[in-house]
Amino acid sequence: MNQKRTRIPLPHPPPYRQSRLSICLTILFSVFLVCLGGMLCYLVIDGLEQGSITMITRGGPARTYTLAAQPSLYWFEIVWQGLFALLLLAAGPGWYWVNRISRPAAQPKRKAKTR
Repeated sequence: MNQKRTRIPLPHPPPYRQSRLSICLTILFSVFLVCLGGMLCYLVIDGLEQGSITMITRGGPARTYTLAAQPSLYWFEIVWQGLFALLLLAAGPGWYWVNRISRPAAQPKRKAKTR
């Protein structure tokens, strides 16, 4: 006899299925990162137009650098904030893409054999 005909199928757990909440939170987090990157781009463009940029600080007083008074610190902050904005703009879609490819692929349905 053929092994396929005599073998008893074993009980397997159902394949992993990502919840709707997880999918929604992934999309929300990706949109949040893109929005943060867009706002930071706006600040950099506004700083280029105005000739002054405010340093991003986690605590303490914020420092403002002007192109006329401190050109090296001004350009450093423009480049630093611009690179961070590009990182955030790339991280949003990147997070969604990594989350999508980490899911297991759906099993293709097999056609029943006809004799």
